[in-house]
Amino acid sequence: MDRIAAIIGGYGGMGRLFAGMFKEEGFKVRISGPTESKGLKAASELGVEYFRDNKKAVEGADVVVISVPINVTLDVIREVGPIIKDGALFMDDTSVKRKACAAMARHSGKKVDVIGTHPVFGPRVQGIEGQTFVLTPVRGEKWLAYLQGALAGRRAKVVVSTPEEHDRIMAVVQGLTHFAYISMGKTLQELGVDVKRSRQFSSPIYDLMLDMIGRIIGQDPHLYAEIQMGNPEVLKAHRAFIKTAGKLSAIVKKNDEDKFVRLVAESARHFGDVERAMGRSDKAIFSLVAELDRLNASVGKELALRHIYSGKVHLGVVKGVTPDEVTLDDNGKVYTLKLSNIRVMRTGERIRYKAERYGTVSRDFSVLLEDKADERLISELLWKANENILTISIKDVYKGERLGAGKKSVCFAIDIINHEPKKTENSISDFFEDIGGTLR
Repeated sequence: MDRIAAIIGGYGGMGRLFAGMFKEEGFKVRISGPTESKGLKAASELGVEYFRDNKKAVEGADVVVISVPINVTLDVIREVGPIIKDGALFMDDTSVKRKACAAMARHSGKKVDVIGTHPVFGPRVQGIEGQTFVLTPVRGEKWLAYLQGALAGRRAKVVVSTPEEHDRIMAVVQGLTHFAYISMGKTLQELGVDVKRSRQFSSPIYDLMLDMIGRIIGQDPHLYAEIQMGNPEVLKAHRAFIKTAGKLSAIVKKNDEDKFVRLVAESARHFGDVERAMGRSDKAIFSLVAELDRLNASVGKELALRHIYSGKVHLGVVKGVTPDEVTLDDNGKVYTLKLSNIRVMRTGERIRYKAERYGTVSRDFSVLLEDKADERLISELLWKANENILTISIKDVYKGERLGAGKKSVCFAIDIINHEPKKTENSISDFFEDIGGTLR
């Protein structure tokens, strides 16, 4: 019998992620939500079943995931909790855990496993690999081991905590971070700073800071409001931040360099491994510079660029590069893309994409070679010489008197990408002639 996973709110960003994961795990997946047009569209795209009624979606489900806005999470838990079957897993994905976990335990049966879950990343992230999931188990051990394995198998970073510890730490990780960046964004407005103009003067650190501010204030403000106001621990972080900022400002106002230096030094000692922080920030800066260098070095060459949010791939010849944009010519269609939105695909990825886009064709090349020639080594060298060659196999080797002494005829079966195949065929012919072979 199929196992069933019900994702309440399954057409949102996180809901889709969980729907996809449990489908990969072999579950029959149901999603539900009040907006039928969104639900049907998501169900079609994900290959799952849509229910408008949450309770119908949950009936008989082995896993129930609540993936709805924080402000309605408790209401939905109260709605579906009592009908979840014994032995099932009851989860949520909110960023505040104490209230949600307590509600799941209170409104479901004693034999229902309850695990709070917090994916510590936004819905713009396209996959689980490398992302952090905090699990806050409340009741039951059976499903905890399963969930840890499923996430770890997808190379996610899994942290197990209590709801109380989670909320204390998230008051800093999310609450303080968002509060600081939103405050800085508002400060830029209050100061009347021309952000675009300021980037022309910027250091790499300032540029990264602006990107982080933009990332926060450019997303759903309701979500950030819920994070700030839904976790009572956040206000403690606010008070400490405002108090410290006031103290630092007063030190600067008094021109007290000794106190300023002591404050920074004390912060560094508490911070701990500042060298690691330096290394990671350097890596972020260098990666941006390295990609720009690679693009500049690729002008006139073919590259494949993947949009990091939509996943769309642009394949073509690089025509020009600026610090912000790259221009690509795809068979006469010219695209200008923002560097911040794209990733340069690796050579192997690009070749696989070309093979999928254009298809492949097979060609046989019969070549007269010296008998001592190593046709397998020749195959390897040819494959390395032309990236449009996918596979090479030795179809036939013939030796006979009519070929002449010390000669053999080798038939190479070659699969090539069906994009400008004549150019690839000519390149292969030139290769064989360059090594002293004679095409027959």
